[in-house]
Amino acid sequence: MSENKPLPLLVVKIGGKSSEDNAVTSALAGELKNLKEKGQRILLVHGGGITISEIQKKYGITPEFINGLRQTAPEEIPLVDMALAGAVNKRLVRILRTAGIDAWGISGADAGILLAESIGNTRKSGEKPLKENRTGRVTAVNTRPLEILWDEGFLPVFAPPATDKTGKGMNINADEAALALAAALKAEQLIFISDVPGVLDSGEVIRHLTPESAEEKISGGVISGGMIPKVRSAAGALKEGVGSVIIGDYTKPGDLDALLSGRKGTLIDTGGNK
Repeated sequence: MSENKPLPLLVVKIGGKSSEDNAVTSALAGELKNLKEKGQRILLVHGGGITISEIQKKYGITPEFINGLRQTAPEEIPLVDMALAGAVNKRLVRILRTAGIDAWGISGADAGILLAESIGNTRKSGEKPLKENRTGRVTAVNTRPLEILWDEGFLPVFAPPATDKTGKGMNINADEAALALAAALKAEQLIFISDVPGVLDSGEVIRHLTPESAEEKISGGVISGGMIPKVRSAAGALKEGVGSVIIGDYTKPGDLDALLSGRKGTLIDTGGNK
């Protein structure tokens, strides 16, 4: 391991339709290459819910979500691994390699990077619970394998599937995985790239939020639905040492630079970075 001071760390989480569009991910790869050549350490975390659902349906399984979170029966774990650690991860690795990046696909299960536990039964009272829910929450992060890859010049492409303390597979929401990794690594910036341009107020992107102003907008009903846990999780990441969190979309070349420079998306920080 290098004894030199680590270079700034950027965690990029890509999900939604953006992660399924090869033209979009190819454009993003070009920007990641430029940053990496300037010395930026980068961790690319990806979801892949669309691919998981497609594979489930081919096996006659109907995807189940509770409060927006995918529920996972034990027999579905091989399909989750197939989709995330397999199909999606390797597609992204190939795209980054084509762009000239030494990309290395890895998952939460590899070298025990993510340890997790089941979230348990999330169904309402009276509903039949899952016999065993393999949707999990992160309980521990081992950053050493990622540090080794960065020291050797690789860009890790991270799939969320993890392991519990008994060795069973766990399905981790990609947003939670990115937050846990960014916090453990004390990342300078964490970017969530999804299908929304940012946190919205009457259809307009809110350019800047602090944990305090975010709670005010949640109380006032401006921030609602699935954006509430994302914003609150971002605020929690700041308390764990993440410098700032950015939420936005990526539709064309140059959007990553726009997100990083504040010309696009919503920046969430403590206020001292403004």
